Amino acid sequence: MKKIFLLLVLYNFSFYPVWAQSQRAKPVKPDLEKMMQMTPGEIEVYKEKLLKQASSQVKDRASMAGIPIDETVLPGFEIQQPPKDLKRLAMIPPKLPSKTELMAGVQQSLQQINAVASPAVRQDVKKITTEQDPSQMERTAIALWYGDQPLASLLVSIAAVQKKPETTVLWNNLAALYNMAGLEEKAVPILLYQLQSSPASSLLLNNLGQSFLGLGDMGKAEMYLSKCLALDEGNPEANRSMGMINLFKKEYATAQKYFEKELEVSHRRSTLALMRKKGMPIDLNALRKRRTGIPHRDYFEEIGLGKFRMPDFPEKSGESDDWHQQHAGYLKSLQSEYLFWTSIPMASPEAIKAEGKRPPGLYADLEDELTRELGSTFAPLLGIMTEEDGKMIDAMIKDYYSKLAAVQCPSPPTGPNVGQDIILAYQKKCCDKKKAIADEYVARRNAYIRNRFIIVDARWKEYINGMISNIRLNPTEGNKRMVYHAVAEYFGFLISTLQTAVIFEPAPVECMSNNLTASEADDIIAASHDIDLSCPSWLNISIDLQVASLKADCGSYGIEGGKGLLAGYEKNFKTGTSTISAGVGASQHFGTVLNAGVKQMVYVSFDNNNQFSDFGLKGTAGVTADLVSEQLVTGGIGKITNMVAGVEGGYTLSLNSGFKPFVTGKGILSGTTH
Repeated sequence: MKKIFLLLVLYNFSFYPVWAQSQRAKPVKPDLEKMMQMTPGEIEVYKEKLLKQASSQVKDRASMAGIPIDETVLPGFEIQQPPKDLKRLAMIPPKLPSKTELMAGVQQSLQQINAVASPAVRQDVKKITTEQDPSQMERTAIALWYGDQPLASLLVSIAAVQKKPETTVLWNNLAALYNMAGLEEKAVPILLYQLQSSPASSLLLNNLGQSFLGLGDMGKAEMYLSKCLALDEGNPEANRSMGMINLFKKEYATAQKYFEKELEVSHRRSTLALMRKKGMPIDLNALRKRRTGIPHRDYFEEIGLGKFRMPDFPEKSGESDDWHQQHAGYLKSLQSEYLFWTSIPMASPEAIKAEGKRPPGLYADLEDELTRELGSTFAPLLGIMTEEDGKMIDAMIKDYYSKLAAVQCPSPPTGPNVGQDIILAYQKKCCDKKKAIADEYVARRNAYIRNRFIIVDARWKEYINGMISNIRLNPTEGNKRMVYHAVAEYFGFLISTLQTAVIFEPAPVECMSNNLTASEADDIIAASHDIDLSCPSWLNISIDLQVASLKADCGSYGIEGGKGLLAGYEKNFKTGTSTISAGVGASQHFGTVLNAGVKQMVYVSFDNNNQFSDFGLKGTAGVTADLVSEQLVTGGIGKITNMVAGVEGGYTLSLNSGFKPFVTGKGILSGTTH
């Protein structure tokens, strides 16, 4: 609006404000019924039409109210290359002017502006130029321009040049004001003249490029802007204009690079709007990091978050209980921090009300863009496990249980004489096989989650640092609470990591309550095998002592007594176990050779240290062919029986071994019956 206003002033020497008097247009509303009948392509066209209508209404209302707006951010705005203004380009002198000619030109501009300025403006300018020196007048001219007083700004700037014409900066600033006022043809001679004495001035080169861009001479504009950027690659105005030139040429990738260089230094909503309309990806937070001169503080460490170091996870099964007990204080501290950050009290209602009355801060728009972009970038990246990670862990679990199921554990021998120590020895062998698989699974699983934690923890640090850095641009009460919430969520992330990684994964069941070492188990099993290998299987002797019977072989001996009601004692040589039993039984003789018997007894066993090891029921039924010696033993109190052959079947039902049936051959049948 300033540019149009000054063009009218300097070319017509008069200004007639015209206010449009019209009835306020109704807001644009979509016709939903009509849209339901449209194809997707027609809906897009209709949407563009509505956006243009809405943008037009906004511009009309802003014009009626005298409110300046940036049309580039409106939805329907389309950037257009300025046409080459041949008439104004022809007004530029073909050769460099002299200093006298420059001074005459600014005097002419002074007379033209004074002719249309109000007496109040002329009076204010006279006071400023009387009381201030040229350097002060320079700053005042800039302030008047941004204070929406363009005539006063130009008058003060011209007066500063006239007072001190040897100062290049004063001439450059006057040329810049000419450019912003739409008087680029007046700026070009000034800049070309000053460039003779300062050929390496990026300020002069930039303003000269802006002048030719406004006049529509793209070739000269690109030439001078490129020279400027060769001296000052971060110049935001030169980068923006080079981006626009490449946008006009439809070279979008090159345009994006220049726009990004601009945004590294300054924030302009119109640039963001242009980039979005052309589908250019924007990462303001990454651009801001690249900006030189911005102190990159580690707020994460400053507020003490770095001291909550995650301890190493267990690497073996069965260690989770001890791990949680050892680190109970750490978990409690995480929970306390979470409660602290979620419990910070709100500001008082009076403070919130007062804040609501204040206008937005200078960097409120920039902070809003940065914070929204930061959130959308990091929101999907801050969880300890993604869907793919969950699938990976599930595959590990399935593999673990598949390997456990495939383990072939050695089976302990069966029979009533198998003691608890043998069973424990075989369990230990099975434990060793399964424990190795369980340990490998726990180590692999926790290492995977540990690596995930390291990656995501670094993201949390970057996220919190970025958020605090952004919020410092606009530290409202709401923004502060957003930071508190983010820090609380970080502690929630730490807690969930512990719950995911250090689960209560016990050792295999065979390893529970088994204190044998691998060598002890091997010794027990080896001892029991040695006896079986050295003893003839046919050696079975029974001595009938009338009131009791004594039975013995290479593995054990036992005494049983009673008729009907039985009691007995047995000692196993191989395991060292002792067994006391009681129960009922019946026997029958068939001739002098065949004998049959049935027994049902309760028994209690003790290990080789005479400690209780097992109890249960056992039952037997058998048939034997015996050779009875007529020779009396100890004066006729008994007879010696040597078994020729026999078969015995039965079962044991015990606390430790469970139910086990058996069928065995004896004497010459030993090893042939199963």
